[in-house]
Amino acid sequence: MKIRRRHHDEVGFQIAPMIDITFILLIFFMVTTKLSKEKKNVDVKLPTASAAVLPKDLTGRDIINLDAASQIYIGDKPATLKELRAYLHQRLIDFPPLRLYVRADAQTPAKKIKEIMQACADAGAVEVIFGTIPSR
Repeated sequence: MKIRRRHHDEVGFQIAPMIDITFILLIFFMVTTKLSKEKKNVDVKLPTASAAVLPKDLTGRDIINLDAASQIYIGDKPATLKELRAYLHQRLIDFPPLRLYVRADAQTPAKKIKEIMQACADAGAVEVIFGTIPSR
């Protein structure tokens, strides 16, 4: 009895799909980095602190800016305190948990910063980072 040998196709590694995925990931990270940098475009001179630590990862955080004139910015868009409260409540509903990075100018009155922090707490913020620069 003759036994036939089966011809097996050579299993190869497909490199083209891997290159496609690599380019898609590269574009994704370039776009997200650009968007997070744009949210910090508001002219804010952060206060200095001896125990300040610069945040390494801001992914998943909304950035709230306060300039020296106490103007509130959600990212780089001007807003009132009422608009900020509405935004934070909606943000928590749409994309929980609510994690924030608050950047206030060194000249901003403490009363205004307290109002922002209260709005964050009322909205249910899980984690709030306050932006400072390490003193040298």
